[in-house]
Amino acid sequence: MPEYLSPGVYIEEQDTGPEPIEGVSTSVTGFVGVTQMGPLDTNPPVLVTSFPEYQRTFGTYFTPQFSTTPPDGDSYNLMPHAVAGFFNNGGQLLYIKRVGRAAGGGANVPTYASAGNSLENFAGTPTIMTRLAQSAVPNGVNETIYVAATVGIQKGSTITLNQTKNGISSSSGTLTVASYNDQTSQVTFSAPIPTPTPASANATYYDSNYTTVAVSGAYTPAPNSGFFLLQAGSPGAWANPQPSGDIGLQVQIEPSSRAQAQIQTTLPPSGTQIQLTSGASFYSGAIIEINTGTNKYYAKVQTVTGASLTLLSALPAATVTAINAVIGTSPVWVRTWEFDIAAAYGNTTESFPGLTLDPSTPYYFADAIANGSSLLSVPTASLTPTPAPTDLTTVPVASDGLDVTLTGGSDGDCPLASDYVGNDGGPGDRTGIAALVDASEISIIAAPGKTDQTTQNALIAQCENLLYRFAILDPQPTQTGGPPTMTTIQTQRDLYDTEYAAIYFPRIVVSDPLSGNPLPVCPSGHMAGIYAQTDDTRGVWKAPANVVINGILSLETKLSKGDQDILNPEPNNINALRDFTAQGRGLRVYGARVITSDEEWMYINVRRLFIFLEASLDQGTQWAVFEPNDQTLWNRLIQSVSAFLTTVWQQGGLMGTTADQAFFVKCGTDTMSSDDIENGRLIMLVGVAPVFPAEFVIIQIGQWAGGSSVQEL
Repeated sequence: MPEYLSPGVYIEEQDTGPEPIEGVSTSVTGFVGVTQMGPLDTNPPVLVTSFPEYQRTFGTYFTPQFSTTPPDGDSYNLMPHAVAGFFNNGGQLLYIKRVGRAAGGGANVPTYASAGNSLENFAGTPTIMTRLAQSAVPNGVNETIYVAATVGIQKGSTITLNQTKNGISSSSGTLTVASYNDQTSQVTFSAPIPTPTPASANATYYDSNYTTVAVSGAYTPAPNSGFFLLQAGSPGAWANPQPSGDIGLQVQIEPSSRAQAQIQTTLPPSGTQIQLTSGASFYSGAIIEINTGTNKYYAKVQTVTGASLTLLSALPAATVTAINAVIGTSPVWVRTWEFDIAAAYGNTTESFPGLTLDPSTPYYFADAIANGSSLLSVPTASLTPTPAPTDLTTVPVASDGLDVTLTGGSDGDCPLASDYVGNDGGPGDRTGIAALVDASEISIIAAPGKTDQTTQNALIAQCENLLYRFAILDPQPTQTGGPPTMTTIQTQRDLYDTEYAAIYFPRIVVSDPLSGNPLPVCPSGHMAGIYAQTDDTRGVWKAPANVVINGILSLETKLSKGDQDILNPEPNNINALRDFTAQGRGLRVYGARVITSDEEWMYINVRRLFIFLEASLDQGTQWAVFEPNDQTLWNRLIQSVSAFLTTVWQQGGLMGTTADQAFFVKCGTDTMSSDDIENGRLIMLVGVAPVFPAEFVIIQIGQWAGGSSVQEL
């Protein structure tokens, strides 16, 4: 009770009604299976809200490159088809958990594609590599080229143009730089550019798309390969060059500059200070290039104060003299030396400009990639210690001056049922189906295309243990990988008896984006989307049946009414997918049964309605825990639950013309004994009248003297 210790007005808030109970979501779905890329191991499931978002994280349609032959007739490339089917049929929220061959027992686990040693600083040689920015056509007079980057190029440097085009390699030989212009990226030689040697019809000029520029005699610090390592963002063969000829993960590296300004006054004899026209974008730890127009010098910035740079190490006296000799007669430019990384895969592109190899700077490449890339990662544990403070290690260079090829990625061995089931090591340490526990809002689960008994038992067990989930099972192919048959689907169904799963037959046929041919795929992804759409538009109490399946070409097996007469009734309860195109009604879901022997829970919508009610009441009555267990609490609970069930009834979720016919709620001395109350137990009794689907619409018609009489039951 509040205390009133002095005169005044006291404002007090009072509860004016029952505690509201909000219905939980029933359409959030979780899929487990093999994907082309994406988080693996103990990473939690990832939420995606569209197929493009799935592609950005997990890749697209693919053919797994397993090191071992799949042990059964299942297909392991169906996850993208299931995800596309989910969203095409109205699904909105989908969690994905990637599966790979688990470590241990000598299993070949998926590995990362890596740049290996191809990205050592300056490729381990005293040569800077860049590319032509424009094609160069020798004509006996032309002495000028345009390059992608002029870093390190100075008067007297030697350059070799190397072209590989249409399988023919040719070279310019050694060319000597007479002058350069950093502002226009123009380089002029002391002699005309020669025709490519050997010359051919395919190599009469230097094509910028196929020509590298190798620069020698420039600034060349000792290589430090351990300062730069790069690998794909997730394990798998996806990032390798593909057997089809596709590049895989495309990565490019180019020199760049974050800041540029002119030197304003002559350098002091100490060689440790540089006064610029502007210090904007210069930073501590930056490597700078000082360009006199004929020569270039390099240093590292210790601090930036306004427009003044303090260098970490003093420039040699001869360098100071050479720079001061130019100041006042022509501009002397100072620019920072960084590098850009660009990555692309499918429709996903990423760009990271202005990076460094120095962890002490705010532009350290490993931090930038770790914080912003899904395509790339850096194995930081393998990096050597931080470069020495005076180390002028600058940028990594690809072997052709631009393109980086990642190799060594592997899809590992084909996952086994145990990998799908996963391990439960507790929060943050779960794999496979067990990891779906980490996304508590999931209500529908499936392992698209995985049909062995062990995996499907794991799906069912999770639903039965958590109580608030429902599993969709796919039909099992024959042992030779052939299509499921009437016999195989009945045999498969006989393996299970559960109130928390449904199975569908036959498989559906879609267009394969990889080949353009029809492809039989599992129906669970499309069905999960139909479940979600029905829940959102009609309510969980509406059976997800007599609904057109979107995004498919046909059904693998065309079932007749006689076939469904066998599959649908007890004890089978197998849900048929039917072809009604001859009647102008398309391809439809034509079953809504649970694979259970308990007739009380025979229908999917009834089971899922109770899942919805139970989960909502569980979540909505948590406030009552530790409240005084008396009539006041009982009345509040009755009011809250009754208000919630009234809403469900009004929306069509319960039978009855009145609320009293639809449900009852009891809580008090008629539901609890004194022993219950003394031992802290509050027992509330709730009964509801669910809506059952009109599975059989029977129209009785007969003759009568006045005409015809129709009665619908």
